[in-house]
Amino acid sequence: MDAIIKTTTRLLVPLIMVFGFYVSLHGHISPGGGFPGGVILASAFLLLVIAFTEKEVEKHFSEIKIGDLKSVASIALLGIVLLEVIVRPDILHLQTPLTLWSGGVTIFLNLFGAIVVASGLVIIVYSLVKEEWKSKKSKW
Repeated sequence: MDAIIKTTTRLLVPLIMVFGFYVSLHGHISPGGGFPGGVILASAFLLLVIAFTEKEVEKHFSEIKIGDLKSVASIALLGIVLLEVIVRPDILHLQTPLTLWSGGVTIFLNLFGAIVVASGLVIIVYSLVKEEWKSKKSKW
């Protein structure tokens, strides 16, 4: 790709990721949450795949690392849900209305939910793009 596209991508990807985490972390106060935040995070990866070559993308990403991240986030999500079920009466007093912590552990559920959604979508997109790259190599 062109140098302008690559430079713009390098500038936009961190901003898109910050926005994705913002949507995830403020999902209990405003519209958003884990799923929309995860989709926004995955779109940053998609922009990288579109703008850079196969070698440049594979230098930074691996399906194994992304799969491990998804597994850890899924286990953390399950652990938080189980912990909340067990100690729910004890943490109710920590919730302050109209603040970032007003949702209690919902902020963590949104964050880990976003990571699970983003990593799942990245694995799907990455698998499809790898097949496309393989078919292009076989044609040449």
